[in-house]
Amino acid sequence: MTAPSTAVVQAAVQRDRQMDVPPTLGHAESAPTSTERLRPNRLLSMPLILGKRSPTAAAPAVDIGDSRAAVNPSERVGEAGYGNGADLHAVITTTADPVKDAGLVLQLQDTFLRQPNLAAGALALTNELARVLACERVTLGVIDGREVDVIAVSNSAEFRPAQELMRQIAAALREAVDQGNRVTYPVMPADPIRIVLAHADLHERSGHALASVALVAGGQSVGALLAEWRGAEPPEHRRLELLDSMACALGPLLALRQIAERPWSARGIGMLHRAWQAITRRQDPTPKVLALTLLVGLLAAVFLPVSYRIGAPGRIEGAVQRVIAAPLDGYLAKANVRPGDSVRAGDVLVELADQDLLLEQRRWEGALAQHENGYAAALARSDRAQFVIAQGKAGEARAQLELVRQQLARTRLLAPIDGVVIKGDLSQGLGAPVQRGDALITLAPAERYRLIINVDERDIASVRPGQRGQLALASSPGDPLRFVVERVTPVATVQDGRNTFEVEARLLAAAPLLRPGLQGVAKIDAGERSTAWIWTHRGIDWLRLSLWSWGP
Repeated sequence: MTAPSTAVVQAAVQRDRQMDVPPTLGHAESAPTSTERLRPNRLLSMPLILGKRSPTAAAPAVDIGDSRAAVNPSERVGEAGYGNGADLHAVITTTADPVKDAGLVLQLQDTFLRQPNLAAGALALTNELARVLACERVTLGVIDGREVDVIAVSNSAEFRPAQELMRQIAAALREAVDQGNRVTYPVMPADPIRIVLAHADLHERSGHALASVALVAGGQSVGALLAEWRGAEPPEHRRLELLDSMACALGPLLALRQIAERPWSARGIGMLHRAWQAITRRQDPTPKVLALTLLVGLLAAVFLPVSYRIGAPGRIEGAVQRVIAAPLDGYLAKANVRPGDSVRAGDVLVELADQDLLLEQRRWEGALAQHENGYAAALARSDRAQFVIAQGKAGEARAQLELVRQQLARTRLLAPIDGVVIKGDLSQGLGAPVQRGDALITLAPAERYRLIINVDERDIASVRPGQRGQLALASSPGDPLRFVVERVTPVATVQDGRNTFEVEARLLAAAPLLRPGLQGVAKIDAGERSTAWIWTHRGIDWLRLSLWSWGP
């Protein structure tokens, strides 16, 4: 585009109106040679408006040529009603004028682009074109594979493609697309030889004069327009010229609308098709080299062995857990620790109520004193029988007293090891009764942990003792911990609807903030496998099992 044309287009966009540049003596940047004659010229540009938005583009400036052919084209187009929704048919019925033709094409383009989608734009265009060309009917069809689908018929919001008339119209459109040129019927004497079988059938049915033209974008046909006039006489040459002009302008716009409304799947297929065409092009070896390099890289990435790791949820537990149970029936009197507290061996954890035991102790102390007095009195009287009886009762009282004293000592539960309380919050249950054997407190030794990994049954065959791996905890996912597998439990458990096996592992290094009960994701190194095997082995195993279950 020349500098004057660019300036006219920018002015049309900025001022939101038609720009008409007066005649000049040639373009400033193209100096004529000695053999050329300077000629006056006129440039016309009109803004393109999409819907109700402000103009964002303008039609290319049209070089009108000799100003003597149109002394004041903008006034003549304005008189015809361009841009104000007036009847455009009045323009085409006048003498041929490049300004009017350009204005009509721009107006019809604007009618097509103003609508929100392809179907609405096609219907609006066919209605307007039928009015401009004084047609009985205008039909627009687009290419879908090997067929031509009718998408709009003028003055018909709904139509049935299965109707015989629509099939004949589609055949006529297909005939124009196959020949890639305009086809008229009845055939005009000056027209070149065309195949008009489908047009003849449609003319015989409707009695209309026909003219169809293919819509081309990028050297390929994307659709066709078919215009029908009442009567059997061929249409005027001026109307056919405008139909050709509109077809040239509509082809690229129709292709862009089709691409914009195409689903993502179709776009992907189109990209693959274009890539294949580029690869199979003989003149350019670059796409072939790039495709071969990409294929080799993809095959190498898929089939070369890589590290295979089995992922499964894992949790931290203490290496040894000590349960502090109730030694006798009683009531909670005091709880000195809660889960998370660190304790040392000998610390008092829980105290039970001892009032009843104290009373029992005093009773047996009194009984023991009484029996010892009876023993001494019998000895003084030399009453051998009473001496033996008192001695036996004193021994029984002494044993019961020792039992009570031991029970009193067990009312204060002590920590057997240094560790951390991981279970047993008794602070909210003071005074509650407890029975002998009830678990009250659970301790885990400090700085000694083990890892429990719940491996899915589909992966357990690849897990062996001695394998190493890494654990990423939810509390510190960026600082993985290394571990080594020590034992695979041969008993399966059900968790979250899946059959899993517990794998016990030992942490190689403990983190400073490691606590029993932390959870994360563990990955066990299980050797090397190809990427293709890693991606497909579960599906293949499922298919094998299904075929085995369905088989005889």
